[in-house]
Amino acid sequence: MKIKYILPILFLLGITINSCKNVIDLNLNNAASQLVIEGNLTDQLGPQTVVITRSVPLDHTNVYPPVRGATVKLIDYNGITFTLIERSPGVYYSTSFLGRYNQTYTLNALVDGKTYIAQSTMPSKVAIDSVALSVQHFANKTSKTIIIYYQDPPNTVNQYRFVLTVNGVQVKQVFARNDQFNNGRFVQQLLYQDDIELQSGDHVDIEMQCIDANMYTYWYTFTQQKSNGFNSTTPTNPPNNFNTDQVLGYFSVHTSQHKNIIIP
Repeated sequence: MKIKYILPILFLLGITINSCKNVIDLNLNNAASQLVIEGNLTDQLGPQTVVITRSVPLDHTNVYPPVRGATVKLIDYNGITFTLIERSPGVYYSTSFLGRYNQTYTLNALVDGKTYIAQSTMPSKVAIDSVALSVQHFANKTSKTIIIYYQDPPNTVNQYRFVLTVNGVQVKQVFARNDQFNNGRFVQQLLYQDDIELQSGDHVDIEMQCIDANMYTYWYTFTQQKSNGFNSTTPTNPPNNFNTDQVLGYFSVHTSQHKNIIIP
């Protein structure tokens, strides 16, 4: 892949303005152990997964006990039900199911006699144009940052999530963006992160997801948790799309597109 170099990137500081958001009231209550359901359905033919675990207190290690023996179903826009198979403890998936654009899907999970339901709608796909490597020099330190380019569609409201993985390890930063200030524009999105320092030879995968409004609120909440010192996804309860506040997690029906580069 052709890699673009941008030196310096002071002008890119303005890009962060695109990530300004309306204020969202958060309900971040620390809680005892709770059920956590994390479901993903994409437009790619492949494993569609739902992971069910239990949360742990803040002072415990980040090892979340899997929940076995649940009955997990995906229901499509025609009412057709697909039952997921538990192939490993707490991990339920189907390889013969993929989402369609502008359609709503339902997740139904029966756990310990209780039913948990969530719905999510897959937006139309917005394609990645390209990715770039930005190199910054400050004093005696050099840092490298990924930039992603895409054309935001006009006359529609769009929300995005970007997932950055370095050598197979996902960075901790959550990148949730909308088009409030760049609707219909060609966007240059800086994916700044201070979790993993990019080095020459690193293999970087950038996933772009088009997500619905509920999932944007969910992921954007995590950016607020980060600024307040929360690093774990399970001890707090950001607003999710389940039918009860007795479960943590989310059900995300989204598009998925990847770009890969090797850091020179």
